[in-house]
Parts: sequence; structure tokens; C-alpha cells
Amino acid sequence: MSDAPTDPPETRPDRVTQWRRHALIATAIAVVITAVFVAMAVRPDAFRWSRAADSATIAGSRPVDTPLYINPGMQAIAAAREDPRFDRIAQTPQALWFGDWSAKTVRDDIGKYLAGAAAAHAVPSIVLYRIPQRDCGSFASGGARDEQEYKEWIQAAAEALKGHREAIVILEPDALPDLGKCEQGDRLGMLQFAVDALSTTGAQVYIDAGHENWLSPAEAAHRLAKVGVNKVAGFSLNVANFYTTQSEVEYAERVRRELSKLGINGAHFVIDIGRNGAGPQRDFCNPPGARLGAAPRLFRGGDLDGLLWIKSPGETDGCGGGPPTGFWAPVALGLLGK
Repeated sequence: MSDAPTDPPETRPDRVTQWRRHALIATAIAVVITAVFVAMAVRPDAFRWSRAADSATIAGSRPVDTPLYINPGMQAIAAAREDPRFDRIAQTPQALWFGDWSAKTVRDDIGKYLAGAAAAHAVPSIVLYRIPQRDCGSFASGGARDEQEYKEWIQAAAEALKGHREAIVILEPDALPDLGKCEQGDRLGMLQFAVDALSTTGAQVYIDAGHENWLSPAEAAHRLAKVGVNKVAGFSLNVANFYTTQSEVEYAERVRRELSKLGINGAHFVIDIGRNGAGPQRDFCNPPGARLGAAPRLFRGGDLDGLLWIKSPGETDGCGGGPPTGFWAPVALGLLGK
């Protein structure tokens, strides 16, 4: 058989042209591969989870492209204006917390925030954090002065949330896991009141249940049932903590199985992944080894409703050598691996 080329002369490329074409293709492939490995080196957790989120279900849920709201008043945005190294934090949606700082203005403050999210056609996420004896006098101590003040505050928040079915509400981080650890008054009664008031709004409410290393699944389910988790969307996990997404999903599923034993089915959950990129930390307070987690995203169709940034990365935990409040550059740079 002849080894002569069969292409017509006018279309047959010469050897130099073929070599150049192959070289260009090889170069392009190398650039892409290099970029992927650089991205993995900078942010391995983000690469792994973005691929998983796009190709597989998590707890029966698939990711959706519904945007989460970026509050223009975030402290990280102001910090990024001075130092662009903080851009990655500043450009990521995060929950807005309401507590003592909104004691008399919570209705208006939440209303303005929700209006901003509606104008941006994005899903807002908020944290209600003002139960009496909050944090039992530790670093995040504070809260309403008494039960009546708390109930009035919750009612005002519920009025602002009325009809906002798209809103995500995280109710009182640590309050249920901390039950009975200090003089708290009728904490169960206050949480039950909050759940009842918020359940009428239409918002997606998640009662905080701590994390995998706090309560056993059976105890978490027992406490959630007591305060009425069956009346709202479900529960939240890992708020302001560092446990991995996978292990928290597994814990959430165990809690759900325990809830089913109590006759409660269909409770969904959300997980805070803002600072879990390096996994569990020995110290929970501004730990230097912590890293940002993957980008937040909403999920639908199964048990998981969202992987969110609930605790704002870069804002101090109030201890561990940091200031009591505010965006703290050293801890933010640590989360960025800088």
C-alpha cells in the first residue's frame, strides 16, 4: 500500500503547519491543566465541592443557581476597599446578624435588608441572636433583658418577615445546645414562642442545633422536637464552627433519623461552611489554622437546603487575641491562607 498522502494538494497541510497546530494545542492544554492545579493548590476544598455540587446530590438535594444576597453594608466590603486581598470574602454572600445592636429597630432593619435583597432578585439570609443570657456570659454574652423584651423583639422581627417566603432565618445559634448551662429563665418557652411567631411568616426558618461534637443525634432531635421543629423548615448546623461539610451532612442525617422516631419527618437542614475549608480546629476562637470553605449555594429536592456562610468570615469571634467585634484583618488573611 502506498504511503503517499491522499489529501488533495490544495487542502493537505504541510508538515510545518501541522507541527505548529499540534504545538498550539499542546500549549493550550498545558495552560488549562496548570490553571486547574493552581486553583486546587490555592483552594482545594472549593475545587472538590464545586465539582461534587455540579455532578452529584448531597443528602438527596441538587444545587440550584438561585443567587444569595450580598449585603452592601458588609464589613468585608469596606475592608476590601482598603485592601483588595479581601475581595474574595467581600464578594461572597453571607448572613446578616440581628441582635442587641437592633434592640429597638429590628423591624425596620430587617425590612430594609429584605427590600435590598428583593431589589437584587436574591435570597436573603438572616440570623436572630438575642435570647436572654446568650452564650451564658462568655465571649458573645448579651441578649434581651428578660423574657418579655425578647418576645416583643421576636414579634417585631416576625412582622418584618411576614410574606417573605424566600428569606432564610437562622434562629438563635447555640441556644438549644446550651440549654440549662446557666440561669436562663424559661429558655424552652422563649424558643417555642419564637418558633410559633416565625412559623406564621412563610420564611424558611432553621432552629440552630449546634454541631456533630456537641449533642448526640438523639438529644439534638429531642430538643428540636420540644421547641417545634415540625412547624418550620428545619435546623441549622456548624454555625461559626469548622467541622467538614461531609461530616456535618452525615450528622444531620442521623438527627433526622432520630426525629423520625419521634414522629417528625421532613425536617430539612442548612450548614455553615464559611470557615470549614481546613476542617475541625483545636480552638474555636479565631483559630489560625482555619480556612475559608467553598462558596455558598442553595440546594433543592432533598434534605439539604443550603451550604451557607452564616458566620461572616473575617469578623472576629471576640476572643483568641482579637478585638471584641468587627472585621479583623489578621484572622481574615489567615482564612485566605495569606
